[in-house]
Amino acid sequence: MVPAGRRSGKTELAKRRLVVALAEKKPWQDPRYFAGAPTREQAKRIFWKDLKALVPPRWIRRIYESELCIVTRMGSELWVVGLDRPERIEGIPWDGCVLDEYANMKPETWQAHVRPALSDRQGWCWFIGVPEGLNHYKDLADYAKSGTDPDWGFYTWFSEDILPPEEIEAAKRVLDPKTFRQEYQASFEGAVGRVYYAYSAERHQDPSIEVNHSLPLVLCCDFNVDPCVWLICQTDGTRVWVIDEVVKRGTSTVEMAKEVLKRYGEHRKGIIVYGDATGGRRSTAGKSDYALLHELGLKDQRIPRQNPPVKDRVNAVNSMLCNTRGEVRLTHHPRCRYLRRDLETVTWQKDSADIDKTDNERTHASDALGYFIAKEFPVRLKRPVSKRFYK
Repeated sequence: MVPAGRRSGKTELAKRRLVVALAEKKPWQDPRYFAGAPTREQAKRIFWKDLKALVPPRWIRRIYESELCIVTRMGSELWVVGLDRPERIEGIPWDGCVLDEYANMKPETWQAHVRPALSDRQGWCWFIGVPEGLNHYKDLADYAKSGTDPDWGFYTWFSEDILPPEEIEAAKRVLDPKTFRQEYQASFEGAVGRVYYAYSAERHQDPSIEVNHSLPLVLCCDFNVDPCVWLICQTDGTRVWVIDEVVKRGTSTVEMAKEVLKRYGEHRKGIIVYGDATGGRRSTAGKSDYALLHELGLKDQRIPRQNPPVKDRVNAVNSMLCNTRGEVRLTHHPRCRYLRRDLETVTWQKDSADIDKTDNERTHASDALGYFIAKEFPVRLKRPVSKRFYK
């Protein structure tokens, strides 16, 4: 079990463990290993290019690009698989594997699928990744850490042990304290109580906020019908000011857009639309919500193909509310009553990493804001790692 800090080398070590294993002699002629991640696309992005570069060319008999498989001249095989469908690895014996971002895999992946596949050959497994709350990853980490089972080992280290000090300082400027502990110090942080724990009305409510005519407006959309809550924001790339909220009941996308244009349609720097990715698929009168907005003149739309994970969206908002250095980078006008209520009262579901949405009056404003914040102020640092472990 290796719950270590973000960008601290755990995945790079795991790649090398897999490659070294390919040359290890076994009683059988076809040793098999796999590198797994929560989805196939993610596994390919994390492992495939680097594993092909790490395996010595003289070892390689054939590379199957479509199957993400390397077959060596020694007879061993190395596969890259997505475990969104854990049954992909069933039916054949395996000699070893790496489960990366294990916290994001289905809880039954290990016991019901991976462990049985390793049993015939007494294979090994590395569980690596950053903690994601108090879930199945923590349960296994606690078991390994207890020392009661000699087959299990527990290893952890901070990002500060590997990354240069300036990178850590950059992370502290971006992240709130809880997220920093989780992402860079590998701390298992519980997702309980208030979702937006970094919020305080005394710190984040600012009646002096006004429209800055030198900056474009940002329209944050969540397409709930009753109530429908959209936010009007501005940003200078560092801070965010929430200026206004538009609230209507039993309404439609067209009616909401007309109200926005009535209030702010003359803003000379224009309006940029952010929002729920499902609005591009949902249809009203045969057209998607974003198609309707486009027809009404709201053409600058920056919508992701899919919504970010809830955890990433929440972490991004909390980090803007207060980072590790105590800096507040997101404030709102007192007229944004729905947003304030969300930030003060939205909670997590009990024993879950999902937001409690049982009260239909809540989460719409904070969700709308979160889509924008996660897009423009993600918790991940954008700078590439300056030094690789290999060339």
